[in-house]
Amino acid sequence: MLWSFLSWKLIKMSIIISFVLSLAFILFQFFRIDNIVLSLPLRETLPFLVLWIFYSLFYFLPTSLFVSSSVVFFELKDTEKLNVIESFGISPYFAYLQTLIRCAPIFLFLVFTSFILHEEDISFMRNYLTYKYYLNMVYSIPEKTFSTVGDMTLYTDGRTGNYLSNVFFKKERILVVAKSAHIEKDTLIFTEGSLLSEENNKFYLTSFWEYRLSLGKFVSLERNKEKLKRDQKLNLLNSLLSPMLITLGFLISKKTDRSTRLYYSVGVLSVFYQFFLLTIKPLL
Repeated sequence: MLWSFLSWKLIKMSIIISFVLSLAFILFQFFRIDNIVLSLPLRETLPFLVLWIFYSLFYFLPTSLFVSSSVVFFELKDTEKLNVIESFGISPYFAYLQTLIRCAPIFLFLVFTSFILHEEDISFMRNYLTYKYYLNMVYSIPEKTFSTVGDMTLYTDGRTGNYLSNVFFKKERILVVAKSAHIEKDTLIFTEGSLLSEENNKFYLTSFWEYRLSLGKFVSLERNKEKLKRDQKLNLLNSLLSPMLITLGFLISKKTDRSTRLYYSVGVLSVFYQFFLLTIKPLL
């Protein structure tokens, strides 16, 4: 009963910590795409947000297990409950081992999730939403207004349905000025204009009668297989290190006498671990 209580307390605290870390991370990243997410229908953005939150919870869970294990075992020692356990002839290492064994389901969950959920999946859905936002922008652009999203800018003097007059378009290193344009699916077809492009630090100006530009050209709508493999390796590494992180948390709590020193050590090591994952990611 005691070991089940300790493992449940450890897992519950880990989920809470992981949720807080995920929320902070998502809020920080959200400001980069808030105009896209907030402008599209909820039925399109909700799956992306749910998947993003779930992946963040999964990614930060091993770090959270490390933090919660150090706190849970330190509280046992600090409140002298560990002394009570030892008075029954039970070693602290035995208590740790029993707790670790009961955390096995969470380890299996992490390993299983490593194979089915990847950061590249989040990038793919974000690109799809960006693509949809570009389409909405093109199909609903108001007259005599510069509409900008990211590095894409579009302007028209007037519009009739899908036909635009006196059009200005800029995206990345491409700038188009045309007398008119019309929209077919995800393609802008410019008529009677000029194209200014940059390549190898040189600018090229070209006049055209008709120029077709697909919005899909600027957004990748395919998953990168190499990145998927890399993400899976990183996920597995992060998941398989979970038992070691719990062990490290237990050892730190055993060697630390002050709560302030514990929180400082755990905080520094958690940041160091995240830097470790970021550093090793390109090498996988």
